[in-house]
Amino acid sequence: MIKRLPALLGVLFISLSILVGFGQDHQAINIQQLNAKLAAGELDKKAYMDAVDEWVNQQFASGVHFERDTLVSLLATWKTVAWSADSLDAYRINYYINLSNNANYANREGESVYFLEKAEQEVLATHGEKPLMVAGRKCNTYIDKRNYRNVIATYEKERAYIERFPELIRNKQLNLNIAASFINVLNPTVNAYAKLRDTIRLDQTIALAEQIHTELKARIKPEHNTAFTVNFYMQQLHYYKHFTLEDNREKAREALHAMRHALFGDTTRPASLVGRLQPVLATRLVEFFLKHQKNDSAAHYLAELKAIPGVFTDHDFTLNHFEAELLANQGRYREAYDRARAATSAIDSIQSILVDDIDDLLYANTDAEFSRAELQAAEKSKKQRLVWLIGVIVIASAAITTIYLMMARKDRKARALIDKLNNAVNIQVAAMEELTSQAVREEQQRLARELHDSLSSTLAGIKHQVNLLAMDHPTNPLAPKLEEIGGYMDEAYAIARGKSHQWLQQADTLHETSFKSRIQAILDTALPTGKYIKTIDIDDDALAGITIATRIELLRIIQEAVANIIKHAKSKLVSVLLYQEDNQLTMVVSNDGKESPGRPVPGIGIQSMQARANQLGGHLTVQSTNAGTEVLATIPLP
Repeated sequence: MIKRLPALLGVLFISLSILVGFGQDHQAINIQQLNAKLAAGELDKKAYMDAVDEWVNQQFASGVHFERDTLVSLLATWKTVAWSADSLDAYRINYYINLSNNANYANREGESVYFLEKAEQEVLATHGEKPLMVAGRKCNTYIDKRNYRNVIATYEKERAYIERFPELIRNKQLNLNIAASFINVLNPTVNAYAKLRDTIRLDQTIALAEQIHTELKARIKPEHNTAFTVNFYMQQLHYYKHFTLEDNREKAREALHAMRHALFGDTTRPASLVGRLQPVLATRLVEFFLKHQKNDSAAHYLAELKAIPGVFTDHDFTLNHFEAELLANQGRYREAYDRARAATSAIDSIQSILVDDIDDLLYANTDAEFSRAELQAAEKSKKQRLVWLIGVIVIASAAITTIYLMMARKDRKARALIDKLNNAVNIQVAAMEELTSQAVREEQQRLARELHDSLSSTLAGIKHQVNLLAMDHPTNPLAPKLEEIGGYMDEAYAIARGKSHQWLQQADTLHETSFKSRIQAILDTALPTGKYIKTIDIDDDALAGITIATRIELLRIIQEAVANIIKHAKSKLVSVLLYQEDNQLTMVVSNDGKESPGRPVPGIGIQSMQARANQLGGHLTVQSTNAGTEVLATIPLP
């Protein structure tokens, strides 16, 4: 019924915003004085209930929260009056909501949810309809803790019910208190989808919110405070989409303007209501200006937020986080670091509070009521929650085990990646050493040719001249000396000619030895000697005239063939054969294992080897039989 909207919704929306003062001195009148006025007949029951409710909200607005028993004692007379007549059922709901809000401000989430469950029982007893109090509180608590998955999980439990809201409102089958509180659930849910970058679910949820809002506007007068509040939060849904998910600066700015207009466009609204919502807008403005490095504007709204009493679990974290970002934008990195550490400390405290709250949750259910019947019900609830606690421990243990297995798997993948990298490095090293070997060989061949073509020819010419001189002047006393010099020249010629042939032969030997050693290094790296028997045969002169680029491609084919042996073949014998035949170079990499059966198309490894052979103008085949697997590559010689 619309008449109960102010009593219920005014409290429900507290969980979505930070409260500010009502413009009154909250010490001007206290609850004891209100009790005295009720006893003296100066206030009727409803006036008394409204006054007490206002006083409690003023305490919350100024950052005051109570021990549970203290607030229960202060509200004892209020509770008695609320349960004195059926017409005061809305105040019975508000009684538990006040206790829930108080627990929430003190970071006692378990106790807060417990009292909201009591409030829901009152709603069901009065209206026979399911409210969204607990779901809304849980969603907002989880969003404060940055636990986006739990926000969505809570929403999913209620989604089918909330999706019926447009029809239920249209057919007047749903109490408007409950209908209007849809925003308590959908607001944090849209925020969570934006953080998780789930565009589809975010758009679906906003569309659902707009459908519900359309039906509500047809039932609630525009001047009603509920319509004002829901409209404000509807604008924030679009801000989450444009700012967080899409990172669309202009649309996010438009959403902020829409929020500002929704808040300040109607000057007839109570200052207390505007004050509840203003910090929400200020928070959005700070994060927007910080992101786009409008530091003066960010500092202005941050100062506004700092002046508001901290009534939420993430208040200190939010302020420290914003200050750290602002200082970093200004280049004051040391101060930013200190603020960031303070923010981390604040969020750690929140998590500690949440863990400690398990005990508070059990305590709230055992000591919440004073009658025997309620105590027995609380004991039953305690057992159920103990089962829940055990379940949490089991789930946590399973989660830890899962995380450990995931880390182990990640570690294995990392090692595999390192091995792959090492193999790539080995190939690069092999290529570099092949280039070095080629350079040495070519230099030796050049020197050999110089010895053979230049020095040997020169020595032969000198010897010929000496012989002619000896023959032309046989009686000359120098003739014997010339013959002796001729003998020395024969020895020098023989040495030079022999050395040139030796260097040419050594160059070819070095070429073949270097290539063979590279193949051996690849096999030894990938195939442990104790597990595999490896042989390498390279025919003499098989590599004569083969370019360095071709040799590198051959090494890569061998590497991929060995990788396939590791992945697919169960073998013990591995051999590499390289020989020249019919003006082509043939390479065979074989093993005594078999490729995995049933493979419809060649794998990436085989395709890679075939592509390399094709680039060299040749072709490559893979044959697998019971005797083993053979990779055969043929490359035409230049």
